[in-house]
Amino acid sequence: MVGTREDLLYQHVIETLDTDLGEWPGGYPDAIELALIDAIYSVRARYGDRERKTGVVGVVYRWRTWRAGSTDDLSVLATTSASDLRSVVSNNGRLARRYKAEVVVDAARALLDMDVKTAADFRAAPEGLRSAYLSVKGCGPVTWRYLRMLLGQSDIKPDTWVMKFVREAVPAVGDSDAAAALLTGVADRLRVDTRELDHAIWNYQRTR
Repeated sequence: MVGTREDLLYQHVIETLDTDLGEWPGGYPDAIELALIDAIYSVRARYGDRERKTGVVGVVYRWRTWRAGSTDDLSVLATTSASDLRSVVSNNGRLARRYKAEVVVDAARALLDMDVKTAADFRAAPEGLRSAYLSVKGCGPVTWRYLRMLLGQSDIKPDTWVMKFVREAVPAVGDSDAAAALLTGVADRLRVDTRELDHAIWNYQRTR
């Protein structure tokens, strides 16, 4: 008897991942600037090494160092020029034919226009916040989900690696939202946080 798509994915998880999924690294629950920068700069980029401060880790580190204090105020990013942000983080990465710095600044402004200034404001989830974020060229549903995770909310980041994992069990899965729904169902069955399952899949794919 062939199971449901969720059954197939659940079995794939059981057969593939360590039963102890490990903890979600934590994100930036009180630092919305770092969360937004991480979410955008992580697209098609190496996450990097925490000791050597490379990749996205280095980008976040350099902004945090430059700020030299609290990084929980989107008005700072919203009033920073894209060229200044590129200079501070020493990264000229591009996304949707734009500098990632431009995407970050525009996303900060879009969220600030929705009266979201801090991580706590974000978690209060004003109606229309997702639409405001997605209205920015370069901001998509995957980075939206990842931003939520980084700010302390349970979700799945169905990026290229996670989608590949899901499609090994369910080849016909359509899009990132469908994959996220399936993985959320699997996480519920495993009685784990969706972020823990997401991170376990990411670690597995990274070391293959």
